[in-house]
This record gives sequence, C-alpha cells and structure tokens, in this order.
Amino acid sequence: MAMSQLDLTKISPERVLSAISSARWTTSTPGDQMTHYLTVGARSTRMSAFGPSPASEAILMRAHLTATKDGKPQIQGTCLHRLSPMGKELMKMDPIQIQHRSRPYGVMSSRLQINEFTRRVENARKNADALRSLSLPLSLAEELNAIKKQAIVPRLKLDMDTLTHYAKEHAKSSIVPGLKWAQLPLTREFWEPVFQEVKGVMEEKAFSGQAFDTAFNLGGRQRTSAQVEPNQDVYDVVESRTRVTNFHPALSTVFAFMPEKRACYREIFDNAKDAMDISDHMMTPVVDGGEVYGAAASALYDCEDTVIILGDDCNIYRDGKQFAFDGVNWETQVGTILGQPFHGTKTYFGGLHHVPSGVLDTTIDDSLATMYVYATNPDMQLGVGIPGIMEREDMDEKTNFMLGLSYRVDPNAPRLQGLKLTVDRADAGRVLPSGRNLELKTKYTEEEREAWFLAYSGTTKDGGTLLDFLQDVRAEDFKSGVMDQLVMQQAKV
Repeated sequence: MAMSQLDLTKISPERVLSAISSARWTTSTPGDQMTHYLTVGARSTRMSAFGPSPASEAILMRAHLTATKDGKPQIQGTCLHRLSPMGKELMKMDPIQIQHRSRPYGVMSSRLQINEFTRRVENARKNADALRSLSLPLSLAEELNAIKKQAIVPRLKLDMDTLTHYAKEHAKSSIVPGLKWAQLPLTREFWEPVFQEVKGVMEEKAFSGQAFDTAFNLGGRQRTSAQVEPNQDVYDVVESRTRVTNFHPALSTVFAFMPEKRACYREIFDNAKDAMDISDHMMTPVVDGGEVYGAAASALYDCEDTVIILGDDCNIYRDGKQFAFDGVNWETQVGTILGQPFHGTKTYFGGLHHVPSGVLDTTIDDSLATMYVYATNPDMQLGVGIPGIMEREDMDEKTNFMLGLSYRVDPNAPRLQGLKLTVDRADAGRVLPSGRNLELKTKYTEEEREAWFLAYSGTTKDGGTLLDFLQDVRAEDFKSGVMDQLVMQQAKV
C-alpha cells in the first residue's frame, strides 16, 4: 500500500517502542556483531542506481553482482550518459576541476558492505599501536562524555514543530526496518511515549560508560571509486564497496526531540575546546553554518588563520596556505581514540567499537576525535600528518577544496568542484535489475539546471558569487554532501 493511502490514525507506537526497548547495554565486552552484519550483507541481491545530475539528460545503466578471483563481492557493468548541453560545456573545464571529487555513476548493494566491514577492521588493526598512543586519557574522555550529556539531556523536548520538521526531512528514511518516517502520524498522542523512552535512554544509558550491546539496523549509500574523464560519456562500472549506514531508534531519533540543536552543538564544542586547551580560531558548520565558506575565503585571501572541522575533515589555514587533512578510516578508529566512556552509542564488531553513521553523536564524536588529534599534534599546523591516522589530501590542497567548493581560481568566488554526472541522495536510488538495462532521466527545471551550471564558474544568475547565499545558510540546515541542492535552491529565490 502506498504511503499516501495509509490510515495514519490506526498506526500505534508499539513497533517503535518495542525496538527502543530491545536495546541493551553491558558493563563487559559486548557481543561481537560481525557475523550478523556479514550475514545480512550476504543475503542481499538487490542493487540500486542513482539518477542524473543536470549534466546528463539520461543514463542507461546495466550491471550485475559478481565476485573477484579472491571471492569478494563486486558490481560490474556499464554506464552510458546522454550528456546535456550544459554537461558537454562543463566537460571543457580545466581537467582538475572536472576530475577531482567527481562522480561518473552511482551504484550500491548491501552485499558490498561485506568488503566495507572487513576493510574497516583490517585497517584499524594495522594502526592499533598508533591509535592507542593517540587515545584520550580516561579523565578527559569522561569529561567530554559528561559535556555531551549535559548539553543533550536538558534540551530534549517534545516540540511538535521540531518533530514535524524532522519527520519531513527524513520522510523516506526508515525509523525501524520496514517503517518509514512518512508512515507515522504526527500527533502528540503517538509520540509522547516514544519521546519518554528516548529521553530515558539518554538519561540512563547512552552516557553511562556501559557499552551498547545490540546489533544496529543497516542501510547503505553509494561509494564510487571512478572519476569523470573529459569528454567521456561511457564508463565501465566496477565497484567493490558500499557505504554502511547504521540506525537504531534508541539512538537515531534524538534530534527529533531537540528544538535547540545548534545550541547543543555549540555548548559541546565550546566546552570541548576548553577541555582540550584549544585557543585557535576553530569553526564547524554545525555551529557556524555557512559562515565557514566566507571564513575559508578570508583565510586564503586575507591570510586569516582559521581551522574548519567537520567530522573527519580538518582544514587548517595558516598564512594564506591550506593544509587539508582527512581522518583515515574514521568510523572505526574514532571508537579507539575516544575510548570506553563513549561506548554507549557505538556498534561493536571485529573486536572494535565503531561510530555508527546514523545516530545522535556521529558528527559530534567524529569531530571531537579530530579536535583532539589536532590539539595534541601541533605539527599539523605545519602540514605534518600522522600516517594511517590523519593524512593530508594533496588534491584537496591543489584545488583549495573545502566542503564541496574549490577556492583555487578565486578565493572570493569559490565554485563547485568535481563534475557530478549523477546525484548522491539516499532517496534518489532506483532498483537496478541484474543484467538488464535501466534508463534514468533527468527531472530538473531549467532554472535549477542554470543555477547548477553557473555554480561551476562560481557565479549566480544575478551575477553574484556563491558566498552571497552560502554564508547565510543556517547551521540547522547544513548537511554534509548537499552542496548541489543548496545551489539549486537558489533557482526558487
């Protein structure tokens, strides 16, 4: 039955409440969930493909699941584009702008998560000694954990405006397997018991120092290893990994009950900087919103020393030069860096605690770990990385790339970096029948196409720069990886 045909008044909260109450925590080592996750991935035979950006009129995809010689699952196939006039024009750009951070196609399958899980564990084990040497002292870990709890718990509130906004943003996302947010009634009667359960988890369990001892539900997002090549419209599809998304209503619904999300982030990061004795000018878009884009321009053009952090991204600007660092295998390695006090919101597999991608503190904990590595390794300010832990991204530095934009040509007029021939939205996937053709057509208005096309030159339809509107993006509206949508929204202004 279609979502629009459901009688929402007849849906009870019991299914969500049951899932929350199924969560368990333990004072000992949790049960290793590796076998469960690999089994779930191995059962999957479904593939998804993602539709065209304004650069392509249509995509013809054909692919199938197979395996490499060593038995690892893989997607193989072909992607054919019918490039739009704008796409053909953009193919004439400087090759570095076309290729770096580009995407020629998008495919995914949960079966490829098998490779993702094993790779994460293997790489973290290789870095075990370095990770242990970088880990937070227990006293600091406990202090930061207490900072998180104090910022989060008092702000939890059943505010129907906040809940409605959150539900609409996540309409096509699952709250529990087989039940999406759009299928749930937006009534206080339904949500009051759910809110009380979630609040109880936050008060009693999430920050207790006990470890989360329950398998997370799994979702996926595409991970594309290929890059766009100038004037090429046919691509061989060979992919071996799919991003893992983890969710559980006990930990993934918290911000539906947080009217003051930005204030929460600000309190956590301000107090964390004090605890880590960081006095540098450090910004993050979840607190500062689009102001980070203007700050990057000033850092490069006016030589204003600044550090911009989001999750595993750490961009350090010193004397007009950018050092772009990336946390390696961060979803896995953060669990070891932050340590035991943070295990109440982690998933445990392969003998390691990992940061789930879809819970309340994914961005918080990834960023806290980045801040700590920065604070305890002052040579990062001179461009010195930590092999296997925090490494410099040469191509990001060559393009002066920061959160979707390149500042290389003109710091005061940054532009989109990397030609995207397909979109990267979780709700934009279409089932890709194995071994059969699937045609995906563009759905953008002419105004949206124009806004997107002009953004690759760093300008808008009014002749301004992208900074003119990006600097005004609220922290609450900022989401990693949505630069294209932010740009095309200007078509409606």
